[in-house]
Amino acid sequence: MPTKLTKLAAFGLFAGSASSASAAIVSFIDEDVPIPTTFQGVSLDLENNLWETDIDGIVGGDVNFLFGGDWITNDADQSGTAASWQPVRDGTENSNTITNLGLGAVVGPASDYSTGYGGSTDQITPTQFTSGEKGYIGFSMEVAGTSPVYGWMEVTLQDDNTPGVIHSWAYEDNGSSFAVGSLIPEPSHSMLIALGLLVTALRRRR
Repeated sequence: MPTKLTKLAAFGLFAGSASSASAAIVSFIDEDVPIPTTFQGVSLDLENNLWETDIDGIVGGDVNFLFGGDWITNDADQSGTAASWQPVRDGTENSNTITNLGLGAVVGPASDYSTGYGGSTDQITPTQFTSGEKGYIGFSMEVAGTSPVYGWMEVTLQDDNTPGVIHSWAYEDNGSSFAVGSLIPEPSHSMLIALGLLVTALRRRR
């Protein structure tokens, strides 16, 4: 199960001193996990790229897709005591509809989430996900060391008794807001200036 951990270190130069900051995106791209059409569906541990189709879910699980993706819950670990994963919804109740976010939409503290365990059974609608077409779920997730973190999932949900697919997911591990579809943090303006100065200095040495 491949894991791609992308790190981009930003650094600045000022009066001969240097400072650094880093951010890391954890991404699982083109995993294409099938969503069965069964009641148990598939449960995923998004941090470790583990999944299980057992009725009891998976220890450490975050999200459970059922019936090809027609139903989605965050009760993916029946041994757990609290929900670790919360999808972006169109409200803050735990049965509000999970929304289909466009590329570039920002997922962060200002997004709408519920609390505790909950589900969604009406996300495949004319205004949200279209059965058989790719869409994006934003989420917050509890991760040891940094909580919450924010991310997105690319999915194809089905409501016609055919399997859906969880294609890819990614999250920013330092708790920063995260744009849907992002894989690599955008360089800061100061970093770009510093890199430009460094390139210029190296060229002058030649």
